[in-house]
Amino acid sequence: MLEIVRMGLERRDQITAIWADAFEQDPLMKWVFPDDSARVGCLRQWWGFLLDRLPVGAELHGTRTDGCVAYWQPPRDGEAQSAGRDDDSEEMSDWAVEFAALMSELLGDLAPSRLEALGKMHQARLTEPHWYLSVLGTSSSQQSKGLGGKVLAPMLNRCDRIGELAYLESTNPANVGFYRRHGFESIGEFTVGDGVLITPMAREPRPPE
Repeated sequence: MLEIVRMGLERRDQITAIWADAFEQDPLMKWVFPDDSARVGCLRQWWGFLLDRLPVGAELHGTRTDGCVAYWQPPRDGEAQSAGRDDDSEEMSDWAVEFAALMSELLGDLAPSRLEALGKMHQARLTEPHWYLSVLGTSSSQQSKGLGGKVLAPMLNRCDRIGELAYLESTNPANVGFYRRHGFESIGEFTVGDGVLITPMAREPRPPE
């Protein structure tokens, strides 16, 4: 029987490897990191940066054997939603400076346009408190086995019990149908970069059956 567990940072390197593999062909990530030969390495550093700076209350859920991992950020009031940190805090300023430095290291002259696009995605975030599905990634060898839905289930069930919204941005049109099957609905569309379609999606809590 497939077991879904809460994961810790002792599996940091395995998680970054899963996500790098899962997102290697993602339309947004292909635009952010256009060098095919360097993309996986860049993604490992990207995800590692985020994991090393998890906000308080964040949760990682995944399969006990390597394959699929979801990263959820906890609700924040109002518009203070960037990476789970308040925009006007010193911590956020440090985070932003460090992230910009990482992007500059990975992308050189391309970094400003990529940071602008990511900023546009942040501006589209819901202002209502919500659980934010920051990442859901399944390694390429484990896709089409139903792992994604099973890994989402614990948090979606919790949102139903406590009456919380869930939110995500789909960066791949091929995944929109999957999220709809799990109760998410599109709340708009916009493009970044060279026409990369971003679909913000929200899920209202479902009443108990």
